[in-house]
Amino acid sequence: MAIHKLFFVRILLLSPCTALAAQDLLIECKTLAIAPDVVVSPGAFLVRDGKVAFLGQEIPAEARAKARTLAWPTATIVPGFVLAHSTLGQEQDLAERAVAMTPELQAADAFDPYRTDLGQLPRYGVTGCGLAPSSRNVAAGIGALVKPGKDKGRIASNATFLKLSLTAAARDPERPPTSLMGAIDLLREGFLTAKRGVQGGPDIAVLGQALRGERRVFFAADTFSEIQGALALAQQFGFEPVLVGASEAQDCIEQIAATRAAVVLQPLTMEMRGDRLLLPQRLEQRGIPFCFLGNPHQLRTSAAIAVHFGTSRKQALAALTRTPAQLLGQQDLIGSLRRGCDADFTVFDGDPLDLSSALRAVYVDGQQLIGDEPARITTSATGKEAR
Repeated sequence: MAIHKLFFVRILLLSPCTALAAQDLLIECKTLAIAPDVVVSPGAFLVRDGKVAFLGQEIPAEARAKARTLAWPTATIVPGFVLAHSTLGQEQDLAERAVAMTPELQAADAFDPYRTDLGQLPRYGVTGCGLAPSSRNVAAGIGALVKPGKDKGRIASNATFLKLSLTAAARDPERPPTSLMGAIDLLREGFLTAKRGVQGGPDIAVLGQALRGERRVFFAADTFSEIQGALALAQQFGFEPVLVGASEAQDCIEQIAATRAAVVLQPLTMEMRGDRLLLPQRLEQRGIPFCFLGNPHQLRTSAAIAVHFGTSRKQALAALTRTPAQLLGQQDLIGSLRRGCDADFTVFDGDPLDLSSALRAVYVDGQQLIGDEPARITTSATGKEAR
């Protein structure tokens, strides 16, 4: 069913989780990655109303005494992983096949809070996802930030990036455009109309938002020619794109850097060619932000492979957390454990970039969704423990 035919009561979906415990939570661990470049040991932070309220020595003594303490004395805690771009198995619902230009369509309108794909995210440490329109439309629509929950998921932000596509999926022999040049020309004409300030419909308004920098542009482009087309449009109209897929990005790194683009890479596997495996390292060397596509279970593996082939551990952890949050424009909510951020975090029994380390627990908005019990749970200032 087309995206515009699906409607949910978004007021309910956008409301914060109501099942959060009223009592503050004090989380203690051996090592805490507040952000990829801020790691402390030992670590502690206070969760209040589903958000990080205080860190370490900033935690007031009174709040510390009254909080319910969850102690992980041998564990490493990092921010929840963020999947920057996914249809979460709703490919058919996130496309409109009749026309190619549908920038005003919103992925949030097709969001299913009970979908199995969403509920599976925490099993792999993923606590936030950029729900994206399908790549089958040249101007596909507006993405959303969605999060899994205890009983159902929710929309954390109903309008994030604008999704465009130059991939083969967007070229349909039964309707224009049927060629890559046709797709590029279609987008160029749409942006020119928006740039001229011509009074148009909601589709032109969305393109105008992208031109004014009010909405990030995610550009699905795999081959060298597709990437070149995306970069040319971005340069012509002055926006900084996020290249999604970018299988042949190694052939145009300098152009990507010059356009101040970011890249959401295909997942890495050890069977890939050497130049593909070295691509994250090359992107890091040129200062190009990157993160990964793929199924949730592929994110951590991709980051670990990137480290094996020369990417710094800091940058690899950023590719799982802070970078996708920034590309979604949601860095104040997710991707780190700074004060004011959502209390989304993962608990590992070792370095999360070491694949021998086990995922022990996952929390979203301060609620444990999966995993083991902490080694110690203290209920109040009395010091009594509860199991």
